[in-house]
Amino acid sequence: MGWLRRPTPLQRRFMAMGTFVTATVIVEPRGRVAADSALAVVESELLSFGHDAWAWGAGSLATFNRRLAAGQRAEIPKHLKPLFDRAWNIHRLSGGRFEPRIASLVRLWGFDDMTRLRDEPPPQIEIDALFASLRIAPDYDGSDHYGPARNVGWDFGGIGKGYIVDRALTSLKRMGYENASIDAGGNLAVRGVRNERPWRVGIRDPRESAIPRLLATLDATDEAVITHGDDQRYFEYGGKRYSHLLDPRTGWPVQGLRSLTVVHPDAAIADAAGGALFVAGPQAWRELAARMKIDQVLVLTEHDELIATPALAARLRPQDGSQLRIAA
Repeated sequence: MGWLRRPTPLQRRFMAMGTFVTATVIVEPRGRVAADSALAVVESELLSFGHDAWAWGAGSLATFNRRLAAGQRAEIPKHLKPLFDRAWNIHRLSGGRFEPRIASLVRLWGFDDMTRLRDEPPPQIEIDALFASLRIAPDYDGSDHYGPARNVGWDFGGIGKGYIVDRALTSLKRMGYENASIDAGGNLAVRGVRNERPWRVGIRDPRESAIPRLLATLDATDEAVITHGDDQRYFEYGGKRYSHLLDPRTGWPVQGLRSLTVVHPDAAIADAAGGALFVAGPQAWRELAARMKIDQVLVLTEHDELIATPALAARLRPQDGSQLRIAA
């Protein structure tokens, strides 16, 4: 009768941070009621973070941004200070391709809220004005205040999900659940195993939404698998897709890639570095990945080329006839 005690997965699915989140724990002998209570704690943690770390609205980061917009030197919310520090460190490592101070440009393009999506690009003069403000904004020096930086706002959309997913998994471990996964809209991290085997993770083509097309699968343990794609928030104009992934060097959406996946033990790094590599584009992502010491990357170009670094290619199982090329 030993099979009756075999741990089973328990899932909770909810909306947080503007996306569907699926949290899974492997139920240990203490039972499903206790496991569900642990998942409820995680849901509360993610909902609270989504409110407080959103660049707009009524949370702490939004209040901070309003003070910057008013031309004030603003105090950094103490509970968000570690996130400011991590975001700025990755900003420096990426040579500015990851930019956490891009909230005003995100809002101008309408990518802050699905109900505000534009049907054409904003006027170039408006982009130029906000881009100029970003260029002269002060660097973050690690202190408890930032600014003044008028027309500049901080946005953790490119790092926040990875950051909080890791924290939530740490919470689950403290509650006794060492085997768990959390998927926040493509920001996936896993701990331990799923019934004595690694977690099987699928990476899909972001353009195939009606019938999802898997590009590849891999087995993962104690790491994050985070994908940036041009399918989440976008509009099309003049036969071209404009996605929410903005290039902080131009103020315009990035072109050239459909998706980019990073596998890394740290979900915040996988999240932010993935955004930086997406901005680097099809010609420069390899060089930037090497500089940032990111060795597991999968790229799908707008020409349907599937390219992986050697370290990740060795782990991938291409699906549906996908032809995988190994990056030089």
